[in-house]
Amino acid sequence: MKRIIKNNYKIIIGILIGILLSVTSVYAIDAYIESNKVSYDNKSTKKDNVQEAIDELYERSGIHQEKWADPILNGADPVLKSPLIPVTIDNDGNVYYANEKSEWYNYSEKRWANAVILIDEPSNPNYGVGDHIIEDDIESYFVWIPRYQYKIWNMGDFKEVLDVKNLQDIESTINESFYKLFDRISIIDIKFGSVDKIVKMNESEAVVGEYYTHPAFTLGNKDLNGFWMGKFETGYKGATKSTAAQVDGEEKDSVVIKPNVYSWRSITLNNAFFTSYNYERELDSHMLKNTEWGAVAYLSNSIYGIEGKININNNYDYKTGYSAAANTNQNIYPGDTGKSDEPTKTMPWDTPTGYLASTTGNISGVYDMSGGAIEYVAAYAKDTQDYSNLTSSDYQTYADYFNVYSSEGLIILNKHRILGDATGEMGPFYVFYDKGGIRRIHNIWYYGSSDFDPSWARFAARGASADGGLLSNQFSLNCWSGELRNIIGFRIAITAS
Repeated sequence: MKRIIKNNYKIIIGILIGILLSVTSVYAIDAYIESNKVSYDNKSTKKDNVQEAIDELYERSGIHQEKWADPILNGADPVLKSPLIPVTIDNDGNVYYANEKSEWYNYSEKRWANAVILIDEPSNPNYGVGDHIIEDDIESYFVWIPRYQYKIWNMGDFKEVLDVKNLQDIESTINESFYKLFDRISIIDIKFGSVDKIVKMNESEAVVGEYYTHPAFTLGNKDLNGFWMGKFETGYKGATKSTAAQVDGEEKDSVVIKPNVYSWRSITLNNAFFTSYNYERELDSHMLKNTEWGAVAYLSNSIYGIEGKININNNYDYKTGYSAAANTNQNIYPGDTGKSDEPTKTMPWDTPTGYLASTTGNISGVYDMSGGAIEYVAAYAKDTQDYSNLTSSDYQTYADYFNVYSSEGLIILNKHRILGDATGEMGPFYVFYDKGGIRRIHNIWYYGSSDFDPSWARFAARGASADGGLLSNQFSLNCWSGELRNIIGFRIAITAS
C-alpha cells in the first residue's frame, strides 16, 4: 500500500513539474518576444513569426493569454469580428496591423480604437500582427465608440426660441464678441462600462445631475458594448472628381470609407439607407442614426475627446478628412473654403492642422463631423413630407434602424428630442441673423445651426456643410426631405455583435 501511495505521489509531482515547465517555457518565450517585438514606430514590415509561435504555445499549454483591455472602459472594449482588422495609425497616416494582446488603444490618452476592412483582393492576403497595411488595400476605416453613461446637464425641454435680432444690425457680420454672450458650454462627464456593468435606462428615469445610459448603445432589443462609427463620410469608390461621386443608387460595392476620397453625395435617403444596410450585413452595418451621431458628438466634448469644437472640413472638392487651415475665417457664413491643392486654406487628415478636424484632436478619432458634406442620418418625423422613396413597409420592417420624432413643432423644443441625440440638450436656442438678414436658429454649443422643422422637412441631417462657417460643428442640426442634394451625403455604422 505504501508503495502505491509513493508511486501516486511521483505521478502527481511529475504532472506538476510538467505544468511548471510548460508555464515557464511560455512565459520565458513571452518575455523574449516582448523584448524583440516588431515596433510600429520604426515602420518595419517584417512579419512577427515569433508572436505567432508564442500564441500557439499558449493555446497548446492551455494557458489563456488575455487580450488588451483598457481599464477606463470598464469592460466596454472593442468587439472585433471578421472582416474587421484591429489597427494602429501613425501620425503620418501609415496603418499597422495591431497586436490585440498589447496596448493598441487608450481612451484616457485620447487614443480611440481603430479597425479597417480590406478590399476583396489585397496585395497581401496574409497580413499579420505588425505588418504595414498599404492604403490601396484598405476599403474602409472604423472607430470604436464604447458604451457609456453621461451626466445630464439639462433635460433639453426648452419651450421657445429666443429672437436676438435687436442686439445687432442684421446687415452686419456677427462677430466673436457677440457670440460670447451665449457661451455656456461645459465638458461632458462620461463613465464607460459594459452591458453587465451599465444597465439600460429609460428616458423617464433620467434626472439632471445624474448619469444616464446613452440610448445609442441599444439597437432594437439588443444592448451593445459599443458600436463602430465610420471614421470618415462615405465615399464613392473609383470617383476621380467631385461630380463623379454624385450618384443616386443602391450600390454597396461602391462604398469606401477613407481619407482623401470624394464624399458620396446626390443620393436619396432611400438609397443611402439600403447601401449602408447591405454593406456588411454580417456586421450589422446600417446608416448612422441620430442618437449614434449624438453619442460620438458627446464623447468628443469629454475629457476623452478633443474637449472643444471640431475644426471644420472646408474642402470644397468634398474630399474626406480635410481641415480648415489656421488663416481661414470660420466665424462667418458662408465660411472660407479651399480646394484640395490649396494648403493655405485646407489641409489633409494626417497633418497637425488635420488632426484638429478629428473628435480626439489626433489621428485616432472620427473625422468630417463638422463641415464636409451635410450628412443624412436615419431619423425622421412622422406624418411629414417625404421624398426619400422609402415606403411605409420599409419604416416598419427596419424600425430598429431609425430614430422617430413627433411632427408637432420644432424637434429641438417641447421634449420632441431624444435625450442624448445632441439636439434639445444643446439649448437654449436663439435666432441669429446672417449678413443679409437670413434668419437661422442657433444653439449655444459653438453656435451651430439647430433647425429641424418637420412642418416642411422630414429627415434630420448633421454636421452642416463645407462652406458652413459658423454654422458647422459636431452639434449642428438641419432638416431635409430625403431628396438627393449635391451637398448631402451619409455615414455608416456597424455593431459587429
